[in-house]
Amino acid sequence: MHNELTEDNFLSRIYTVIGVPQRDLRENLEFQQPRIRPFFKNVPKDCQRGFKDSKCLLTISVGQSTHEGELFSTTMDLINNSFASCVLLVDDSLQRHTMALSSSNDADFFYGISIEEGDLWLERNEKYYSKLTIPTTILRWNKWLEHPNFQTQQDKVKELLENDPTYKVAFHNSIEKFLMKYCERLPKRATFDIERARKLSYDFVIEECTALSLWPELGCNFEVYPNKHNDAIEETRRRFVLNYYPGLLQAVTIGFKNARQMRPQTFELLE
Repeated sequence: MHNELTEDNFLSRIYTVIGVPQRDLRENLEFQQPRIRPFFKNVPKDCQRGFKDSKCLLTISVGQSTHEGELFSTTMDLINNSFASCVLLVDDSLQRHTMALSSSNDADFFYGISIEEGDLWLERNEKYYSKLTIPTTILRWNKWLEHPNFQTQQDKVKELLENDPTYKVAFHNSIEKFLMKYCERLPKRATFDIERARKLSYDFVIEECTALSLWPELGCNFEVYPNKHNDAIEETRRRFVLNYYPGLLQAVTIGFKNARQMRPQTFELLE
């Protein structure tokens, strides 16, 4: 029976022939991969020209590979060359809900850890966001949790959920789609408490949508993110932002040419 030819033993065989250490060979091969090129998805060129006089909000999902390494570095180049100014929002403490999914502890247990993850993200990626030459402000998620109008806005979001069937469906679909993908990666799905996961996911989405309803105060014309947002976010944007501030927080999605498949969200302190 032939041994399976994996990337590692393929590189090892090359090493035996040409005498190049496997790690150096891997790095050299990766270096020769096509350069990652970020681009704005489905945004006409004439609209992109308007970015030059506008302010953008770039939301950072801590733990997502799209906000790390070369992907984030090229994102910074694109932002710097496209917009007049930028707000970086580090969504760190929001991730406490996600962290609790793989644990028996509740989200509050992970609050301090999520803040530390944000600290680590800022330290790890400073070399990338420090490349920005346009006026830049960095905010942390706690700005919204501690906002004087946070609870009032959350009550409004919850009230709309109770009275608007379409909005309620958007939340339901967003949560179910997320959990479907999450469960596909679980090694032991039979022991996963799906109802608990739905509650954690609901808390995540309701908090995120509440914060979104407060973002107009930043005065950002566009909200930039390297993925399409879920239905709950987009319906919240339409109902709480665009209906009242049509010139603010318009969604702009970034895509990446030549990028490898994105890895699932991970947290350094939980590995």
